[in-house]
Amino acid sequence: MNKKLNSVMMALVVIMCFSFTSVYADSTSDKANIQQVKVQRRNLESKVEIMNSQLKTIMAKINKNETNITIAQKDIKQTKVKLVKAEVDIKAEQIIFDKRMRAMYMNGSASYIDIMLGADGIDDFISRLENIKTIVNFDQKAIGDMKTKEASINLKKVALEKGNTKLLSLRADNKEDLAILTKQKSDQNLLALKLDALENKYGAQLVIDEAIVARQALEAKQVGKSVKASSSNTVQDSNIVIKNAAIKYTASDLDLLARLITAEAGGESYNAQVAVGAVVINRVRSGSFPNSISAVINDKANGVYQFTPVLNGNINRTAQAGTMKAAIEALSGTDPTNNSMYFYSGSTPPGSPKSASIRIDHLTFLGM
Repeated sequence: MNKKLNSVMMALVVIMCFSFTSVYADSTSDKANIQQVKVQRRNLESKVEIMNSQLKTIMAKINKNETNITIAQKDIKQTKVKLVKAEVDIKAEQIIFDKRMRAMYMNGSASYIDIMLGADGIDDFISRLENIKTIVNFDQKAIGDMKTKEASINLKKVALEKGNTKLLSLRADNKEDLAILTKQKSDQNLLALKLDALENKYGAQLVIDEAIVARQALEAKQVGKSVKASSSNTVQDSNIVIKNAAIKYTASDLDLLARLITAEAGGESYNAQVAVGAVVINRVRSGSFPNSISAVINDKANGVYQFTPVLNGNINRTAQAGTMKAAIEALSGTDPTNNSMYFYSGSTPPGSPKSASIRIDHLTFLGM
């Protein structure tokens, strides 16, 4: 009998050593993965901060450039108006000059030669010549000044148009830089979402690992007590009856229950999440449904799955860390639903006894 007892103890020690080594290795790996994700997130946040600064700088350049384009185009428009006015002034001065020459001698002649030929003698001829010369010099100077002004305005117009072309080119470059940075920031945001998913995944797995460690510690303690009490006790499989647990369950049962809670009540309060887990536990214990967590969750009624996430595939989503804790609490016997075995999203379905229903957040629980 003592040999049999020693063999059982040795087997238990070997099994538990391997189990704990595996679990602790997984737990260490999950913690390392979470730490790596956090480092990647910090690096990502630094990059996004730099991008935000670059975006701010580009937007400032774009705004300044747009202001300069507006001013340049306004100046070009005003310069064109000045050019037209200068051309009109030159023509007007030429007309005044011609009229002045005709009015000088009141003879209606439009030619300087006619005015000269109309002289009464050599003295009058010389006088007319000097007057014509003075007037012509004055008008030519006025017209020359106007043409110089016109040329200056035209040079300014050319310079403004050249500057405007550069500004328009700069506008295109700034918009291209803005598009590139916007795309890069969008890519970084997508990466941030992926990091969030990884952190949730590793966090949930870490909770599973810690729960398994706790279960195995309790298992070792209970088996040790059983061996001491009687050498006829046998080693149990993975369905261990744990102290304070409502039902027997395995690590895969815990993960499956947490994934169902994530799919059904991931956006609800912690109390509602525990309540969803409690409904599954109540069904397992009822005798009216299958007697295991996996069988209850995958159960069908008239060929239709009892739980929608099993039908639409959402049951395959990784469990959140919070729902893993809710699953563990439900398995420990916590039941906010008062032994309900059904729940619905929204109000109590028509025909159901409202007195038997409990509303938690957006979910209604029934104990039918």
